[in-house]
Amino acid sequence: MTPWEDLAEHWRDLSDIQVYDTMTEQLDVPCLVLLPDEPWIENGAANGYSSQTDSERYLAYAIASASTAGAAQRHLHIWSHFIINNLPEGWDWESTGAPAQREHQGITYMAVESRLKFNACTPGDPYEGDSSS
Repeated sequence: MTPWEDLAEHWRDLSDIQVYDTMTEQLDVPCLVLLPDEPWIENGAANGYSSQTDSERYLAYAIASASTAGAAQRHLHIWSHFIINNLPEGWDWESTGAPAQREHQGITYMAVESRLKFNACTPGDPYEGDSSS
């Protein structure tokens, strides 16, 4: 499994919210979506970590229906704190933005974007050897 698949599985085990670990054509809201951020992968030494550790950046979106903005904002607040407070070892939370309307496949949703960093990619770890996915 990859870091983002592991994180998605971790969140699925803790909650009944739908978690997408990659881009998807259709969203079943409410949901969380994990996507790579920019820059995706950096040398860990540049960020104060060991030169044997790479850092990976991800975006975690909490997404709700835009049909009831007041309720959506309350739910997005709860899910943002769920993201922040339920990161396994090796993951760091960097920031969370304000709720905003986002369009996906012609549908408008309310969403909050959280920036995350995974700091546990070392040479020879299981993520690097699995090319079957």
